[in-house]
Amino acid sequence: MKKKFLSLETYRAFAALMIAAIHFDLNSPLVNHQLASGHFVQFFFTLSGFVIYFNYRDKIKNFENIKYFIKKRFFRLYPLHIFFLILFLLIEITKFLAVNYYNIDVNSEIFVKNNYLSFFANIFLLHTFLVDYTFNTPSWSISAEFYTYILFAFLIIFNSRYKLSFLIIVIIYFFRINDEINFGASHSAYRSFLDCIYGFYWGVIFCKLYIIFEKNKYYLKYKDGISLILIFFTFFSIINFIENQLFLLPMVFGCLIFFSCDLDEKSILGKFICNKFFVYLGSISYSIYMSHLFVFWILNNILKNIFNFKTFVDDDGFSKLDLNIFESSVLVLFCYFITIVFSHFSYKYIEKKYNKF
Repeated sequence: MKKKFLSLETYRAFAALMIAAIHFDLNSPLVNHQLASGHFVQFFFTLSGFVIYFNYRDKIKNFENIKYFIKKRFFRLYPLHIFFLILFLLIEITKFLAVNYYNIDVNSEIFVKNNYLSFFANIFLLHTFLVDYTFNTPSWSISAEFYTYILFAFLIIFNSRYKLSFLIIVIIYFFRINDEINFGASHSAYRSFLDCIYGFYWGVIFCKLYIIFEKNKYYLKYKDGISLILIFFTFFSIINFIENQLFLLPMVFGCLIFFSCDLDEKSILGKFICNKFFVYLGSISYSIYMSHLFVFWILNNILKNIFNFKTFVDDDGFSKLDLNIFESSVLVLFCYFITIVFSHFSYKYIEKKYNKF
């Protein structure tokens, strides 16, 4: 039976909300802070490695098991991805009509990056290998994760205790360390896939350590205190690590997950992190991750083109809402609220429906 790590659900929710903050492009301290970082995508990869290994380490022994595992992961990821791909295709068509029939300016060239090639790359979950972000841009990580799952499924059969995992990490590290693009700069073709594998297998290693130490008396005694320290150290690392230091992030994430994956729910830290609301946000975090950009685009354009809110052109030539800090903060909170409500329904009627396969 699968084990649900409640604290990891909360971490997953926080990571999704911080990634959403990057795309809520408004003049508000609620999103313009140092924890609004794309490095949380690497946290997702490390977390996936930990959870996937824990739940499937003894279940993949032959080709039939591999097919079942890949099918499960496909139906976990693909229905929501294809739903938002269609929505973003409709956005592109709407932009085309707005420009050509209503003389409304848009911020990006129509059907240039979001063209036939990128559409079919998204259809086949190959868009992590494209150079540019396309359509629902956060979904590149879904592509990277899916093919990492396939690699994992074939390699787990031959996976010795640590050797293969470390070998994969070392090969990718030496392949990427002298690259001109930093680790985690994920709109860079094949590099995003390699970085996903790198973070995923750090998660696998820390899961193996957890399986060994989960009942150790010293681990049980000190894990809550160490977890609290590691939460702050994780924030410090996300904010301060640069260039080649970024390769250390999956190790930091792995340490945090190792010590705090199974917090005592009766402790002060456990009660806070494992409360029902945070855990529920974690349950719908995939929907939050996939829907937030669509929600922001819709709300932003309603205010600009229907309610005629004032706009200005920034240094990059993009038209943005001309709001003060208070107005921007109110809109950020509304964006989060609508994203969570929308995600509740997409989780209920899309994710859960197809996750039965």
